[in-house]
Amino acid sequence: MVKAAFKAIDFNMHCGSHPRLGVVDHICFHPLTCTSLEQIAGVAKSLASDIGSSLQVPTFLYGAAHEDDGRSLDSIRRELGYFRRPNAGGGNVWAGGPESELLPVKPDEGPGKVDRSKGVVVIGATKWVDNYNVPVFSTDVSGVRRIAKRVSERGGGLASVQSMALAHGKDVIEVACNLLEPSIVGGDKVQLEVERLAREQGMDVGKGYYTDLSQDQIITQAYLKLAS
Repeated sequence: MVKAAFKAIDFNMHCGSHPRLGVVDHICFHPLTCTSLEQIAGVAKSLASDIGSSLQVPTFLYGAAHEDDGRSLDSIRRELGYFRRPNAGGGNVWAGGPESELLPVKPDEGPGKVDRSKGVVVIGATKWVDNYNVPVFSTDVSGVRRIAKRVSERGGGLASVQSMALAHGKDVIEVACNLLEPSIVGGDKVQLEVERLAREQGMDVGKGYYTDLSQDQIITQAYLKLAS
């Protein structure tokens, strides 16, 4: 699948409303049922080695797959410029590949220079992460960015929550959240906090949603069905 993506997509020609570091931006492995974090870390490392050596694409590891188990997805993205402001579409769209072939950080696998048509790949192994997005009915990108920052742990908000503002359609900007400890801080708490902060700025908020199946849904609907 990774090889097919690189063959089909030229990163230089790509644009979208979500930041990205490469054609295959991010792959994360999570343990389900009796699988251990150490087991999936081994799978992540093996995939990174294949991509780096066979496909010659710079590949970065994080979480349990990284040698010191201290690097987070957020930290490597910051080092690589993932959170730079959008460069097209009136400040709401990221367009084109990396500005330089030189990387500010040495990759864990693959070459030290990046092919601008492919970008880089980030691969991790972590406990389960939920993604929860809350729509804010506004065109005030700066205002929603302030909300996103205040919701996040980094901005003094909810513990274990990472968030950013992303344009979603003509008159909607979403507060997109990674919930690193979803059993402690779930979508319900995020929803209430975004609503509270939006009220302070006179903005209306819609009902948030999870971007994928939950861990339990994957186990019951997919994994157990395959096992049977």
